[in-house]
Amino acid sequence: MKQKQFWFLRIPVLFSALLCAVTGASIFYAMRNFWVFYDPNMIFLGGSMGVFLLAIATIALLLALAVLRLYVPKWKSDAAVFPKAMRICAVVGFVLAALAFIGGIVILCASGAEPFSDFLLYLKKDLPYLGAFLAGAALLLLLPLLSGKGKAVLAGALALCIALASLGSIFPFRAFRFVAAPVVMDTGKDYAVVFATSDKGTGYVEYTYQGREYTLYAEAHGRRIGDRHIHAVHIPYEHLNNNPYTIGSTRVVENFGYGSRLGKTISAGPYTLKVNTGKTQSYLCISDWHTQLKKAKAAIAQLGDYDALIMLGDPAGDMSFEEQAVRYIVQFGGEITGGTMPVIFVRGNHETRGAFAADLPAYLGYERLYYTVQRGAYSFLVLDSGEDKPDDHVEYGGLDDYARQRAAMLEWLQTRPKTGDKLVVLSHAWQVCEPETETKQSLAAWNEMDRLGARFLISGHTHVCEFLNRENTQAAPYLAAHPSITAYIDG
Repeated sequence: MKQKQFWFLRIPVLFSALLCAVTGASIFYAMRNFWVFYDPNMIFLGGSMGVFLLAIATIALLLALAVLRLYVPKWKSDAAVFPKAMRICAVVGFVLAALAFIGGIVILCASGAEPFSDFLLYLKKDLPYLGAFLAGAALLLLLPLLSGKGKAVLAGALALCIALASLGSIFPFRAFRFVAAPVVMDTGKDYAVVFATSDKGTGYVEYTYQGREYTLYAEAHGRRIGDRHIHAVHIPYEHLNNNPYTIGSTRVVENFGYGSRLGKTISAGPYTLKVNTGKTQSYLCISDWHTQLKKAKAAIAQLGDYDALIMLGDPAGDMSFEEQAVRYIVQFGGEITGGTMPVIFVRGNHETRGAFAADLPAYLGYERLYYTVQRGAYSFLVLDSGEDKPDDHVEYGGLDDYARQRAAMLEWLQTRPKTGDKLVVLSHAWQVCEPETETKQSLAAWNEMDRLGARFLISGHTHVCEFLNRENTQAAPYLAAHPSITAYIDG
């Protein structure tokens, strides 16, 4: 049987189907942990990986068919006689590739800003492997079809891409710059001036205090840190209060055991930290912006002036990458504050998820995320409510131990001395210890808040702005037992 009419086994069709299958597989893999239709069976119990593996099998099938068409002499011609099994495989591969491509596009179109931003980060991570595969496929499948100038152009383009990729791994192409103004985190012990750069480098702050010039670096145990985009420089309170400072960074291209290769040094400023510790203080509380930066900035622009910023948690869906902390915490905070006011940071439950979650506190300048801050006569008790489900929940993949962390926080809370009657508690979840298995711990934490004389509890998490009162069914046991405490949700 002549196969001129057998459209599915033509090389351009096979290659197009292969590109569709690769596109679908890339989308499924990058979105494997954040599908639009939230189904634990798909996300956590192997379903999404099964779909991805099916797409990989489709790629392998199409690649095998294309190789057979190109390199087996009796099948090189469109007029060749193809076995029935080969024709069936071609149709099946084309259908599966079309479904993979269409399904991937539907997922992307149906996703919101948060899943799509995660998709881009995962895709960026996988791009080197994807590029290598596509380059290899082009050499294997397209090069034999070309002749003369066409072959030379394709080979030259691929050689140029490989050369640029190799050169870029040695000499970075993108400009080295600050991504925003700094964020001055109040850690309860000192200020951590936190800022981010477009590439890895050192971080330092320069200022003058009582006639003496200081240059302090982001460092750990005597070693300047040079492998981060986020830099946290610790400075004593009195050195920075109402005092100008500049930030700086030197690009670290390579960090060897003996020596290093450094790049450009940049600086920005001066910024002046304006500190109000008087009787009247105004605070901006933001919570649960979940990657919605434009909406958050538009809302903040309507709120007038304020002296300090309270970040109540959940800037993104998770903390899988340092880039998420850069974009949704450091850059966002820098754009809001301009490096001129203190920031109190409260961890939300979504910052406990992902590969970068364990590193986040240190990157922002914190030893731990429950602490106290004194602002004149006002005290802030910052609590870390951690995750909102038990540690053995399928979402956490067996990597959570927040029950132990909350128990340690409660022990610390029980040792806190009373500091006065102007105490404000900050916690992402108002229950403090939210999983239903830890209700006793939550009540114990509220007892300690009452003992310390807390007047207000400000929290986020619910995505609703409200005052909790005695009639609120969920909060009633807490508020009835602690009538002196008023709870604000989403500040």
